[in-house]
Amino acid sequence: MTDAVVVYGSSWCGFTQRLLYQLEELGVAFRYVDIDENPEAQKRIADWNNGQVVRPSLDLHGDIFFNPAPALLLHELASRGLLG
Repeated sequence: MTDAVVVYGSSWCGFTQRLLYQLEELGVAFRYVDIDENPEAQKRIADWNNGQVVRPSLDLHGDIFFNPAPALLLHELASRGLLG
């Protein structure tokens, strides 16, 4: 596991599941935080996004993305050398 890529989401959220699947398929190491089980993480997301909790939220080396499109995710991972 790594803290370079942290996914904040919910197990019931299809967008979260899509993002987790994409990261796994790309061989990217990540840490997953279920915000339904972690109120502090949920508050952190809301603080980052003007009070709105967006699933999934992605922390890439301190840069935050809210429900990134697959193409944007691929671009960001590649530009940071995080592809497996």
